[in-house]
Parts: sequence; structure tokens; C-alpha cells
Amino acid sequence: MSKPLKGIKIIEIAQEIQGPLATLFLADLGAEVTKVENRQNGDVSRYLLARLIGGSRVRNANVSHYFYAMNRGKRSITADLKSSEGVEIVRRMAKTYDVLLTNYRPGVLERLGLGFEDLSLINPRIIFGQASSWGPQGPWRARPSRDTLAQAASGLMSKSGMPTDNPLPAGALIADQAGAFTMAGGVLAALFARERTGQGQRVDASIYGTMIAAQSFELNYTGLTGDEPKRAGRGHPFLQGLIGSFRTSDSYICLIGVDDKRWPRFCEIMGIRHLQDDPECDNVTRHFHGTKIASILDEIFPSKTTAEWLELLNGADILATDVADYRQVLGSEQAKTNGYVMAMEHPVAGRISVTGCPVTLNGEVTHDAIPAPELGQHTEEVLLELGYSWEQIAALRENHVI
Repeated sequence: MSKPLKGIKIIEIAQEIQGPLATLFLADLGAEVTKVENRQNGDVSRYLLARLIGGSRVRNANVSHYFYAMNRGKRSITADLKSSEGVEIVRRMAKTYDVLLTNYRPGVLERLGLGFEDLSLINPRIIFGQASSWGPQGPWRARPSRDTLAQAASGLMSKSGMPTDNPLPAGALIADQAGAFTMAGGVLAALFARERTGQGQRVDASIYGTMIAAQSFELNYTGLTGDEPKRAGRGHPFLQGLIGSFRTSDSYICLIGVDDKRWPRFCEIMGIRHLQDDPECDNVTRHFHGTKIASILDEIFPSKTTAEWLELLNGADILATDVADYRQVLGSEQAKTNGYVMAMEHPVAGRISVTGCPVTLNGEVTHDAIPAPELGQHTEEVLLELGYSWEQIAALRENHVI
């Protein structure tokens, strides 16, 4: 398999989503990730069990979907970083590892003597990745946050939902998860630069900054015009009409516009030939201000199933798809063929479906995932690699360092 990051070793001192998902993406590209966890509790995501969402009767109620989603295929060691011996373990790792990545608040690792400047003295080639909520500078630097606050502060929430609703967050933690990919991209750039210069560097990426960048099309309109776009509704703040979802007889279908070339055939399929030359349904109006065409289609789409409509519309090369639920996504042949959904043998849950990597190289797809580690599963293995003796490891365990 093509694994461009094979041989790259990453220290992860992180928890929840942004940091762990960033290193997971790098692990999928071949990096070896060693997760340093608190010896008593580990990553807090280990304890968000399926039953907290679905109740005690849900299948695999006592398994954390959260933890394995972010940590499959990694190694785990435990270390008390409040002790000098625990800090020394990480410092030894830093001598030969390529990257340390954290999403602890900015300044936390610096206070422990594990900041970029500290580690650069040990290993000038090391890359220090700081994933954060608000960014490396400014008055909000140390302010706590969560995904939904980034969606709110970045303006995204103000544009989501129907005009009469409260502002709504997205239906997934997209700030944390998109921020992870931004962080991973920065680390990849730093690794490339190191090949040229021989020097490591600090990389910062925030979920707030990622959400701003992810709205460049929308925010730059306001920067240019001073105008504040309306709420997206079921489409987009700029795109209304033949954009978004429509109810069918059995579910929902989604359209993303019909250009002039396809418009006559669309009118034929939908039985609205009388609107083909209607000025209220010209290209600009039906996409940007298409209240009339949207209300007409709301009456027509419930006459057939989603599958029936898709056969007609896709057959005419019109951009449409069903609005899939999660069970449909996990069962999608398209997703499984490309490795976007993989199978994993979980030690408790058995064979389950998990999300995969969105990137393939040379057409080589991974179909089976490696389970996430047990807390501290690889502690002795890693310490032996670092040169600790069995006697030293026993002493560290006796002193509650590991």
C-alpha cells in the first residue's frame, strides 16, 4: 500500500476530536501515532458510551463510538504529566519522534516544559502542532470553547435554519472535525518544509479560523457589499429555488440547480413544460430567487418515490441525489468501495462499520480498520523502545507515573 508518511512518528497529547482526528488522518496516510493519556482516566472520549445517546437497550450500549471514531490504529501509553518522570518520558520520545500534536489549551504544554521551544532544544527537526479553539493570538486566545461556539462565533450558525427558527448549528460537529483536517494539513506542510530546510516549526490551527475560512464564498460577499445575507432556509443564503431538499412520497430528494441546457428536459420530466419560457423561471431567478419554482415542485415531488425521481433525473444528467440517513451511508456501496466506510473487528462489539479516510493514493483503498487501543496498551512497548529497562518501568508503575 502507498503510505507516504510511513516512518513518521507522532506524539499525540490530545483528547476528544480536533487533535485525535488530525492524527488519525495522518495515521491513515502511514504515520505511527502514539497517544499519551492520563494514567487514571485517559481520553475523556473513552467514556462517552453509546447508551448515553441511545439508552441502555441500544446495541453495544457500553462501547464508546466516540473514542474508536478518533483513535483506531494508534498506540496508547499512560503517563502522569504532572510528574517530572512523566514529562521525561515525552522528552525522550521527542528526541526521535517527528511531530508532537496537542489540542490542550495553548500554554498548557509550555508550562510543563513540553512546548515547541523546549522540544526544539532536544530535536531541532520536531514539528509542534497546536490545535486550538480561537487561534494563537488575540484576546480570545485562552478562552475555552467547543465546536458549536465556533459555529456561532464564526457566523455559520446565523445562516443556518429556516428564517423563523432560532439560529441552528449543523447536524454534526463540523468545526472540531474540519479543524482537525486543517491541523493535519498544516503538519503536512511543515513536514514538507522540513525536507527542504532540516528544521521543524510550530503549526497552529483553530476551529474558529477553520470555520471562517470554510465560509469564504459567503463572508467575502459581505466584505465586498456590506450586505448581510439571509438565513439559508432549506437551500443556501444566496441560492434559493432549485437548490436543496424536497419531500417525495417516501423520503426526500436534493437538487443543486438545473442549467439552461438541462432545463427543457427537466420541465418535461416534472410535467411543467408551461414554465419552460416563464420569465420567473429563467436561469438567474430559478436559482437565486426561485420562490415560485420551489413552491410548484413542492406539490409535484410527492407524487413519486425518491428512487423513481432519481431514475428519471439522473437519466437526464440532472444533479440530484437522495437525502441519505446514517444507516444508508454506512451501507452505501459507493462509500465502501472507496474506503470511506470500512469494517472493523471491535474486541467487544464484533464486526462493525466505521468511517474511513477520504484520501486514496494510487487507487489503493483500505477496507479494514485497526481497532483503537486500550488505555495504556502499549506503555511497556514504547518505554522499552525509548531505552527504559524493565526495572525502571516497574519503578514508574510503582510510583504511579504510568
